[in-house]
Amino acid sequence: MKTKLVIILSCLVVLTLSAEEEKIEEIVSIGSKIPQKKIEVNSTIDIIDKKDLKRLAPKDFISILSNYLGIDTSSNGGLGQYSSLFLRGSNSNHTLVKVNGVKINPYTAGGAAINNIDPSLISRIEIGSGPFSSTHGSEAIGGVINISTVPDQQDSLLQLSITRGTDNYKKENFQKNWTKKDKSLNVFLLKTKSEGFPSLLSSSINNGYKNKSLGGSFDSKKDQAKINISTWLSKGQTEYLDFQSNPLSYNYETSAHSFSYLFEHKDPFLVSLNLSAAKDLIDQNQLNDLDQKDKTETDSLNFELMLSSPSDNDFAYAVIYVQEKQKVNYSSFGTHFQKNTKTTSFLTESKLKIKTNLVRVKLRLSNHDLYGSHKSWNIGYKKDLNPFWSVRFNSGSAFRSPNSSELYGYGSNINLHPEISKSEEFAMEKTSDDSIFSIVAFNNNIKNLINFDFQENTLKNIEHSTTKGFEIRYLWEDKPINGRLLFRYQDPKDDAGLQLLRRSKKSLSLNIYRDLSFGTLNLNLSAFDKRRDFGDIPLPKYHLLHLTFLKEILNQISISLKVENILNKEYFTASGFNGYYQNQGRSLWLNATYGIQQ
Repeated sequence: MKTKLVIILSCLVVLTLSAEEEKIEEIVSIGSKIPQKKIEVNSTIDIIDKKDLKRLAPKDFISILSNYLGIDTSSNGGLGQYSSLFLRGSNSNHTLVKVNGVKINPYTAGGAAINNIDPSLISRIEIGSGPFSSTHGSEAIGGVINISTVPDQQDSLLQLSITRGTDNYKKENFQKNWTKKDKSLNVFLLKTKSEGFPSLLSSSINNGYKNKSLGGSFDSKKDQAKINISTWLSKGQTEYLDFQSNPLSYNYETSAHSFSYLFEHKDPFLVSLNLSAAKDLIDQNQLNDLDQKDKTETDSLNFELMLSSPSDNDFAYAVIYVQEKQKVNYSSFGTHFQKNTKTTSFLTESKLKIKTNLVRVKLRLSNHDLYGSHKSWNIGYKKDLNPFWSVRFNSGSAFRSPNSSELYGYGSNINLHPEISKSEEFAMEKTSDDSIFSIVAFNNNIKNLINFDFQENTLKNIEHSTTKGFEIRYLWEDKPINGRLLFRYQDPKDDAGLQLLRRSKKSLSLNIYRDLSFGTLNLNLSAFDKRRDFGDIPLPKYHLLHLTFLKEILNQISISLKVENILNKEYFTASGFNGYYQNQGRSLWLNATYGIQQ
């Protein structure tokens, strides 16, 4: 495999030398509080748009990240089961996840409920790797992901979609978009049901999943004012197995709501106001061993006020005030508490462009009512060497606040400090009108990691980790065969020099597609090196192959057929007390979508 990989990468490097001169421009939102061109971003940001998602035809959100970007992920079974992601070797709770700009990470325990986000509702995904706390706050140690459900469709549209798949999978989706002059309104409804398959290798009990999602967005622009409203709600039921392999289930609800108002005052001032709310709820359907019902709930309310200058100026700045409030209701195995917490932050961002040199500086001062003050920062530099090549450098510090379980739950410690990372990234990039090639080197050191001290039976800031590595990236289009390749090598290890759990040293994703007269064929290959899990249980290396066929009929009907895991590989990304968690074997997925332009 190593020889084949070297040949593939060598060919791709040669192809970049013959690319055209014109640069690709794309606007991103997560690199800064104010939107900016992707070619001016100092850090690594990946964008997956609606066209990419159509070609992939993913069954769940976690498969997008692992198959398309080679990101380490783990899952406790099939659809709806708990899933984790590990950006560049960071922990699963070190990635901040947003839906339409609203943070959905719970303040109880664990990471965001990404397993409840249906891919058919997604119009765009932005993934930023590296320290982003200076822009987005706590949990952005490994990076930040923003998932947009706001359609980019500008015309009025009615769309109906039906999907069928393995394990008696059924999904129906309705979406309506109205557009009139400077206003647009979008609503969507979705219903999903699957009988699932046994989550554990040692079990024969199917673990089903139900989901209902609804939401929409409203945009309006009049004179100097812009208004955006978005809402997303996902609720349903997930079946799973306990430590003794007994069947259990819980009801869940995750939501994100946002109101934004932008006023273009006299140049050079822009005034922006954002109000957002989010909810994360898990409610067990049975009693625990203490004859009590477990429940975890986080309600968040955020306020943000920003004064800024236009981002396309050579000198631009932003001053932001943020207030975040969380209300937590926690009950688990005899531990009960209800807490309200508040964090206030003051942010500044500045951009200076002189000829071919671009400098960005960001600083965030945060004050938590429990652990006090903390700062995070980023310094980025980018230089265009010529019309094709550029170099960029980014260094920063990020943090993760202790969650309520760590502060008040079992083995809690009110004196815990935030986990802190310091990271650097250096990249060389070649951009043309039909390709982007880059080599990225990164280093991430995390200290004050929170872990359990078994001698004192309490949580403490007693560990640290380091991850060094590099990525080779190549994206090409407007050719007979188009695609994207990403190879990542990293060395994620703890303070004892051991490889971090559920993280591989090498990963590869290759996605190629071709438009033919009878439709579009998309081939996806992903490969991951060996990993280890709790108890030093090995997770063997594996590779997966997926094939998708997409056919458009009269610009109204779209049909996709996907064969996932063509080779029917048995592979494992996580293990539990009762053995390995299973993943999807060879499976078939069929979607039919009918859309009417109105």
